[in-house]
Amino acid sequence: MTERERVIERYFGWNPKDDPDFSPMILGDSSIGGKGRSLLFGIKVLKESGDPELSETTIPPAIFLGSDIFDWFVASIPNLDALRAGPSEELERAFLEHPLPQEVTDMVRSFLTDMTDPVVVRSSSIQEDSLKYSFAGKYLSDFLGNFGSLDYRTWAVCREIRRVYSRVYFPKAIAYRSRHGIGDDSMGIIVMRLSGHWRGDFFYPTIGGVGFSRNYRRWTNRVSMEDGVVRFVFGLGTMSTKREYARTCSLTNPFLRPEGQDPYTVLRHSQERFQAISRRLFEGSSDERPDTLATMNINDVWNDVFPWYREEMGQYAQLYRGDEGGGYFASPNMGPSADRSISRICFTFEEFPRRHRRFFERMKRTLSVLEEAMGVPADVEFSYEPKDGHLQLIQARPLWAGSGISSSTLDAIDPGKIILKADRMVTNGSFRHIPNLVYVDHRLYGSSDDFHEIARAVGTVNDRLKGERFIFVAPGRIGSSNPALGVPVQYNELSNCCCMVEVGIPKMGYMPELSYGTHFFSDLEVDGVLYMPVFEGYQDNLYRQSWFDESPYEVGPHKAIRIYRGCFSVYTSGERNTGVVMLE
Repeated sequence: MTERERVIERYFGWNPKDDPDFSPMILGDSSIGGKGRSLLFGIKVLKESGDPELSETTIPPAIFLGSDIFDWFVASIPNLDALRAGPSEELERAFLEHPLPQEVTDMVRSFLTDMTDPVVVRSSSIQEDSLKYSFAGKYLSDFLGNFGSLDYRTWAVCREIRRVYSRVYFPKAIAYRSRHGIGDDSMGIIVMRLSGHWRGDFFYPTIGGVGFSRNYRRWTNRVSMEDGVVRFVFGLGTMSTKREYARTCSLTNPFLRPEGQDPYTVLRHSQERFQAISRRLFEGSSDERPDTLATMNINDVWNDVFPWYREEMGQYAQLYRGDEGGGYFASPNMGPSADRSISRICFTFEEFPRRHRRFFERMKRTLSVLEEAMGVPADVEFSYEPKDGHLQLIQARPLWAGSGISSSTLDAIDPGKIILKADRMVTNGSFRHIPNLVYVDHRLYGSSDDFHEIARAVGTVNDRLKGERFIFVAPGRIGSSNPALGVPVQYNELSNCCCMVEVGIPKMGYMPELSYGTHFFSDLEVDGVLYMPVFEGYQDNLYRQSWFDESPYEVGPHKAIRIYRGCFSVYTSGERNTGVVMLE
């Protein structure tokens, strides 16, 4: 056994129940699941690192439920097999009506007695966070404002525990396990205080995000894979794991923007929407399950947010003013005007790298220590308060990365056969002789008012091509939660896809976003799906639209979808940061 193998074995063999610092937080005799165990392992490693700054890192107060509680719960539900075969809504209803063990209710009640801040109920399944499968976004995390009486708050958390349990048998998780040949799963639970502070009616951290000890998808050759990378947002870090806008920084060169320095381009790649727990939503709701997780545009709530930061806000946000010369950024202190085309606030984090260089150095050391302790590259979720330097670890786990195939054949390719070419964000890999290319016409998509219908039609094509691989080419961001930014296709609707190409059409507002670290990219890594962002009109990029318009194709279930039959190949080289799709 090699030293690396021994390190990995120690990592997976560690049991938090054997640690007196953690055992009081755990209920149950079995595993608390990969997510829970990895988090406690990560904070233990940082506390014992010998680095004074790293040892100051904390995790939010939390309790952990073992998977044996889940096993008992599902075994006691009548007619479970019939429920699993029926509609998901009926299965969830049965789970919500079935009682948890009294010891679970007692532990939740005890935890919430002095915990009146918002909480999150998180999945932590046995299969999650393995070296091979990520399960990112396949289960459920529920955010609760934790308002009301102790009885109500206890009832609400216990309700969401049962809801998370039900997701083990929902189609998304079943399809993922089936695709990878994984059997049934068992679920641990984390109930955790949400990171952040109350700022008026909203609860959120100043910064939330994800970090990686390796940068497998470089946007320029000026950064290396070993540098590591962070992707962060203002507010709850939930936005950093979606295909939304976020600031991405190399840990050794945080000033280098993936999108460049042009003000208008920076604006189009900068965050405006952020998430927080809203007291207003709870107070204005009569629902049994009020949704207190709010998604807000900073331009709409500027007067609620700015007073809590004032001069400090200049480190995070800027005011964009449009003009005939392309626009410029100014101090945000004045706030936006009514005309969004002339004046908009966005989170560029322009001053943040200069004022908080220690944050990036600290994240670099944090990820290096975790990688050494795990024996594999590390992936974390975190929250950070720049004012007092408080860093909280929310998740720590192995970073999945497909090994791919080195593409040494790029020099031998006939340039005349290339229909798509990228110069960033690619890993090593190749697929040859792919019989199908599925294409979403950006002109028809942009003029459509049925974005979700187009996305579901892509899923129909995917089902038709079962057993056949295809390349998927679409404008903007594939899988975006905002249909205006790209086709909102779900990942399980692309199960036969071997390569995704996002086409940037700047004049139409479709711009791929270098969202490495999202659940979307975790799935790509695990499944070995190649990815390329191609920017029309950019140097060293090629989008041969004439080929797409002049070559014969079959119209898909929606007129915006075309299916090309032929023989296509994909070659990508992470070392050279080049990828091509070509005709064989």
